Amino acid sequence: MAEPANVRRLRAELKRLLQPAVVGLLWLVERLHWWLLLLLAAYLTSGITIVQPDEVAVVYRLGSLVGDGAGAIRQPGALIALPRPIDRVERVPTAKVFESQLRELHFSQVEDKATRYLVTSRTTLDPERVGYVLTGDQNIVHVAMVARWQVSDPIAWVQAVERPEELLRAAVLASSVSALGGLSVDSVLADGRQELVGEITRRSQTRLDAWGAGLQLVSLELVELGPPQQVREAFREVQTAAIEAETRVKAAQEYRELQLPKARTDADRQTREAEAVALDLKQQARSEAEAFLVLLEEYRRDRLVVRERLYREGVEAVLDDAGLVDFVPPPASGGRYDGTRISVEIVRKPRVGGRDD
Repeated sequence: MAEPANVRRLRAELKRLLQPAVVGLLWLVERLHWWLLLLLAAYLTSGITIVQPDEVAVVYRLGSLVGDGAGAIRQPGALIALPRPIDRVERVPTAKVFESQLRELHFSQVEDKATRYLVTSRTTLDPERVGYVLTGDQNIVHVAMVARWQVSDPIAWVQAVERPEELLRAAVLASSVSALGGLSVDSVLADGRQELVGEITRRSQTRLDAWGAGLQLVSLELVELGPPQQVREAFREVQTAAIEAETRVKAAQEYRELQLPKARTDADRQTREAEAVALDLKQQARSEAEAFLVLLEEYRRDRLVVRERLYREGVEAVLDDAGLVDFVPPPASGGRYDGTRISVEIVRKPRVGGRDD
């Protein structure tokens, strides 16, 4: 099929325009030295970039990002791009963990030791030269932290972040001020540090995400958290007293936990013993009552015999406990004793339990 006339004319025109360039290139190849050709080859291959295992890369072509979304991120390995100024390769250290010291809210933010001594040795605090934070109960504390972070979004990192550490610093400091403003100084200095770190981390990450920073706060460490130097001793005494009180309360609770089972055991034992004694007394009283009723019945039948028997049993019981018994005979006629007396020594029989009768 024959080509249209306009296509033939366009091809002829392009050939005519490109012919001088082709001729010039061939002339350069013939005239230039080999080392110039080597430089040209080096320039053409300068777009090859080695992306390290802890990095990813993005490519800009004539100022515009090549690719869209996840397709714009180049994984570790050899990356072939056009040489500059056509292409520009940006490598992003996504696996590296950066560390930032945050001392803007601490008295040690002043680097000059002499100035630091002057601002901390005074009885008052200079708010223009010493960093501090107000707690929810209007107390002053100093905070020094270490933030560890890494790149989470390479696209946002290369497009939106110019000074990432300053952006992270602003987010963490603002979150620290707002978080400490909702807590009391006692909870912060005693057992609320872990809660404080979690709250600051959560608020900081929320701010970074809202700003589209592409940063991930890995961890936040409180290097120092305490009251001003001027009142630190008073706070230490209060903390010591609180810890001592808590220790005594725990000791009392432990003592109670040990004594309560013992007291319950003793109470149960004494209750059982009392029930056994009560049962014995009831049985003894019942037996004595039954014996008395039997004796009463006999007394009603023959009063003289029962009286005589009771009398004899009573005398025997009295004499049984005596060691030496003297029998005094009745007086002779005339109602006078002649001095005669009969003594009988009673030998006691051993009783059960070791007592002699």
